[in-house]
Amino acid sequence: MNQAAPAPKENMGNPVPRIDARLKVTGQAGYPADLATANVAYGVLATSTIAKGSISALRLERARAVPGVLDIVSVGDMDEVDKPEFGNTGASSIAPLHDKTIFHDGQIIALVVAETFEAAAEAAMLIRADYAEERPSAGFDSQGTTIEPAAGKSPMYKEDLKAGDFDAAYAAAAVKIDQKYSTPTQHHNPIELFSTTAWWQGDQLTVHEPSQNVTGWKTELARQLKIDPANVRFVSPYIGGCFGP
Repeated sequence: MNQAAPAPKENMGNPVPRIDARLKVTGQAGYPADLATANVAYGVLATSTIAKGSISALRLERARAVPGVLDIVSVGDMDEVDKPEFGNTGASSIAPLHDKTIFHDGQIIALVVAETFEAAAEAAMLIRADYAEERPSAGFDSQGTTIEPAAGKSPMYKEDLKAGDFDAAYAAAAVKIDQKYSTPTQHHNPIELFSTTAWWQGDQLTVHEPSQNVTGWKTELARQLKIDPANVRFVSPYIGGCFGP
């Protein structure tokens, strides 16, 4: 059923059709995962089964024996790749596969690369890890929670953050507004799952991935791989649910 657009309100502009709406709702929009690439290898992640601790050993023999498995990347294999820069494109100081420390349940502990998605998924499920498990901290006041200074952890912060005296500032304010605002529940419903398709052509790296920050990720990938940013092409034609970077 077609309905006319509501009359614009005084505090709003005229309603404008979303440029990519018709392509998305008719299935014509091409997302990075839709890219047809010949001779592609598939990667599937294996994740931790504990919420805090460290990896004592990884048992990869059964996973490597799955037909079609090409390689398994795990802790110790990423030493030549720089860690993500926290506060820049890195949303966390955690750098999976660079450290044996487990910070949360479901943390990446290995990446299986195989000739087919099914082989990679099967091998990832066969990976077993031995852990030195610790009691996780589930809240800010949980036992074991640590507070680290912001300065030095991120290029965004040159000094530690400080909280002022709200009560004193509010009491001295010339104008006070005491009001309650609310918004309805917002639930993210992506129409695209995250995926990355990448390949090398000589010294040129091309990456297809849904992102709102193609320039930032181009620069960050080049930094981590220690290559010229001019040799990295980062492509994001359409985004089907990028609630963040």
